[in-house]
Amino acid sequence: MSHTPDLPEEYVCTGCHAIYAGTVSNDGDTHHFEAPDECAACGSTAFVPLEQYVHEASA
Repeated sequence: MSHTPDLPEEYVCTGCHAIYAGTVSNDGDTHHFEAPDECAACGSTAFVPLEQYVHEASA
């Protein structure tokens, strides 16, 4: 049986709206994705998960 890789979580910079793939962080046997520390385009440190971006923008 073939393995299906996990798709990375994506994060949107709230400053310039650039989209980043999350960085993998291992915690023992499990892994999760984290937003970058800083946006390479504008320097912002505020990110929201892509799934929540539309809801954040309309709030």
